[in-house]
Amino acid sequence: MRREVQVRPAFADHYPTLARDRWYTAAAVAGLVKGTIINREGSDALLPERVLEPAHFEFRGGAPRHGSWAGLHTRRADRHPILAGTIG
Repeated sequence: MRREVQVRPAFADHYPTLARDRWYTAAAVAGLVKGTIINREGSDALLPERVLEPAHFEFRGGAPRHGSWAGLHTRRADRHPILAGTIG
């Protein structure tokens, strides 16, 4: 089973595009949150170590991630040269 998240009721107002009481794939919500940060702060925004705050979301399925993914290659680090700098 893939990793899924659901926004906690206390933090639902922070994520108006997410329906309450609905489970989403963690990757999709992480992409949404990253995109929101980048749109708000620009393409050089510093992303938090964990984009999906455990206090804001309930998790199920998949294997929980222990530790940091810092230093691992990401799609953001491998941006296409034509698209680089167009966000923000």
